[in-house]
Amino acid sequence: MSNTIYVHIDTTSNAVLTRGLAPQDFNKSIVHQPKNLLLLDPSSDFGEFDGHTGLKVIRGMEDVQLFFQQINKGRIAEEMKWIDFNDYEMVKELTPLEISELLYFGHMKTHLHSPFFYKLQNNFVFFDLKDARSRVYYRYLDEYYRILADRITRIVLEKINDRLSFFKKATPVEKLDFNLLKELRGIMQEGIVFCLTQEQLIDKTYTIPIYLSEDAGLKSTLVNQKELDQIAVLRYSASKKNWSLEIDQEDLAFGFFDKKMS
Repeated sequence: MSNTIYVHIDTTSNAVLTRGLAPQDFNKSIVHQPKNLLLLDPSSDFGEFDGHTGLKVIRGMEDVQLFFQQINKGRIAEEMKWIDFNDYEMVKELTPLEISELLYFGHMKTHLHSPFFYKLQNNFVFFDLKDARSRVYYRYLDEYYRILADRITRIVLEKINDRLSFFKKATPVEKLDFNLLKELRGIMQEGIVFCLTQEQLIDKTYTIPIYLSEDAGLKSTLVNQKELDQIAVLRYSASKKNWSLEIDQEDLAFGFFDKKMS
């Protein structure tokens, strides 16, 4: 289990660069489940070959879910990169220029124009970067906040119940409201790390310090907290059964000022 989660959001393209989340976290929490997938690796062993685009497609929500299950079970070794689409007939309407944009997108893992294609009506573009890293484009950023909130809830639940005796009742954890995390959206544009190193409740509270980190948390799960600026803290109170978020506005202001001056 990772003790850190790194987040960087580009609000211009709605791209989220993350370390510490697994593909199954994505699959469990999203609301707009993909109906079909266009795999952006032309040499993929999965899906059906589409002669118009030269790419593989997975059609129908049932087959998409089976594909996700294979990923979750670790049975797919190839690099995962895909874009969802709404209607297969519109895939056949893609122009050579649009197809070349998709091929570029898949190869470079960055978009030429908009990451959201009118004909595909895609909600996501997913790139697994390995080492628990991913870059995902979200049409609706609330999807990501929901994924992150659910993951943090599960980690805290596991942490505080990890050393329970067989006869002791597990301590429940209230679900973290993703709207609370949205208060961090401005800071997430700079890059932040959630540190979930606390192993047990302390005074019936689980504390998650949040640090400003441009890329340290992306490169490694081992983050030196002494070298980073703490800008917020997320807490779960087991006695009150609620979550709270405190943002240090003064440190945050100085942090942004120092960056602009450097």
